[in-house]
Amino acid sequence: MRSLIPDDLDDELNSLQMDIASRQIPVAVIFEGGSGHVISKVINEINRGLEPMGVSYHHFDAKNKGTGAFAELLNATPGKGEIVLYDRSWYSMAVDWFDGDDEQMEQRVESINRFEEYLMDNGTYVIKIGLDVKLQTLRKYAEEYGMNRVTGDTFLSVDHIDRVKYRAVMPEIIRKTDTKRVPWDIIETTGVEDTVKATVKLLIKRLRQCLDKGWEKSEKKEICKMFSNPRKGLDLNGDSKDYGNRMDILSGELERLQNILAISGRSLVLCFEGWDAAGKGGAIKHMCHAMNPRGYTVARIKAPTDIDYAHTYLWRFAKHLPSAGRVSVFDRTWYGRMMVEPIEGFCDDDEYCRSAEEINNFEKMITETGGIVVKFWLDIDKDTQLERFNERQNDPLKQWKLTDEDWRNREKWDKYEEYINAMIYATNTSYAPWVAVPANNKKAARLFVLETVISKLKEVLEN
Repeated sequence: MRSLIPDDLDDELNSLQMDIASRQIPVAVIFEGGSGHVISKVINEINRGLEPMGVSYHHFDAKNKGTGAFAELLNATPGKGEIVLYDRSWYSMAVDWFDGDDEQMEQRVESINRFEEYLMDNGTYVIKIGLDVKLQTLRKYAEEYGMNRVTGDTFLSVDHIDRVKYRAVMPEIIRKTDTKRVPWDIIETTGVEDTVKATVKLLIKRLRQCLDKGWEKSEKKEICKMFSNPRKGLDLNGDSKDYGNRMDILSGELERLQNILAISGRSLVLCFEGWDAAGKGGAIKHMCHAMNPRGYTVARIKAPTDIDYAHTYLWRFAKHLPSAGRVSVFDRTWYGRMMVEPIEGFCDDDEYCRSAEEINNFEKMITETGGIVVKFWLDIDKDTQLERFNERQNDPLKQWKLTDEDWRNREKWDKYEEYINAMIYATNTSYAPWVAVPANNKKAARLFVLETVISKLKEVLEN
């Protein structure tokens, strides 16, 4: 089958792709429109005209639900020098989730705009193309390609969107997300060949703009004290009386609530941060022991790899976000961006100052897609940390848990204290709150964590 892209345009597109690759620019090209058949046909022609090594294709099916759907979209974002063609995106997801609540839709539109700002600010160039198909044209396509004959719940049906709702809602979403930095380009489709040609010309234009002019980042942000700080006035010595009985009762209740979560369509994201030797691992272990292992995963976050560095900094966490009914436990999180990275020089001042707003929006998108987010900060005093460091150093079975980096970080205690408080003040939102855990007493900390998780699940699931 011959290509529908003229040779001169095909050569130009390939040349631009090589320039994108050599300059290591990630490019996300988003396609939306009322007909998935038209989108897939256009993308297929563009995809065959590009060098396979530098391009990937992602089809988002709107029937995918929950936080896992958002994670899928984030996980598909391009690495350096790569072009990703999105066959539907976070826009189809927003339409599918719309239930008539205009205020909720306004919030999701704002989240989308901020998410695209995050991508652009962190080096990913975003192109948005809307293929506007009139009903008369759609009928012509149906006759030409036999679209009406395709039925069933297979990839051949292309989409599972509510086309009536899509046509009613999407124009307003496009209007509100047609921003100066990330504008929409609308192409009115006619014949297949003309539509492909018009789309390729547009893509060439946008890629040239990317290479010739680049793009400005957002205005300088500030880390602002917007919320309360639960660390203030916290008594670090918690109560662990009757530990065994209380742990048994709490474990049984958490198991019960996990079963309710499994059928609720919601998901749970538990984030653990804290001082070195504060007892994060023990708290996670005892909490997870109460749950069915089929329903949770623990993500133990380590230093980023070269592949991680090729993407935006939140990308590496996407694969650990839970699908509906499941629990993800993060042992260390994306908050490294607001503690370790600025202190150790792994991000510059502009990147650090943007981080609170970017992370708040990331967590908001998790909650908007059905996730329940709770963030724990395990708090101990400096003397308790020293005692635990010495205990580890003197115990052959625990020496592996203590590193030179732990001692170096301890020397920067006051600096970390400053950044930790700034982080909590700026990100302790109502939808993803911080919980300060008194952790000088390890057993008390474990009980406190279990009680908090149970309380949150009861609040959300039983109400």
